[in-house]
Amino acid sequence: MNTGQMMLSMGAMMLLSFLVLRFNSIQLTSAQASYNAKFGIVATSLATSMLEEAKDKVFDEVVLDTNKVISSASELSATLGPEGTEAYPNFDDFDDYNNLLHVDSLSLKNPQTGAPTKFTITAKVEYVTETSPDVKSNIPTYHKKMTVTVTSSAMIDKVELSTIFSYWHLLN
Repeated sequence: MNTGQMMLSMGAMMLLSFLVLRFNSIQLTSAQASYNAKFGIVATSLATSMLEEAKDKVFDEVVLDTNKVISSASELSATLGPEGTEAYPNFDDFDDYNNLLHVDSLSLKNPQTGAPTKFTITAKVEYVTETSPDVKSNIPTYHKKMTVTVTSSAMIDKVELSTIFSYWHLLN
């Protein structure tokens, strides 16, 4: 075998090695993207469930306690968060979810560790202005914004969803 053929054979082997490594790299990247998408879907589900659960509660503790029509936003509670001994999941009004920290373990296994994946769910509730729901209000208004964030060590990014809950009373 002459040196030209040997060099050609070595070049072919190097090219083949490069292609195999590249293929394996693409496979690994695809698997990681697939797992991240799966965990992202679960995280989105958890955030949506938390928002829906909160919206099933009354707007404010004052409305629950007095069962009366609120004629001014100043009558609403200025304190956001659970009252007294309330603890998740036994909240009775929307703003009880303020500063919530809940860890949810699911049967979804982390492919890297084989352990159940833990999702950390946090919630923040704040009064917002009527004209601009992204602007926090320092005084009670008829509108509260809840932002739920879900994170996990198995995910690359966090999932963050928000909703606005408003107090409405229709007069007869």
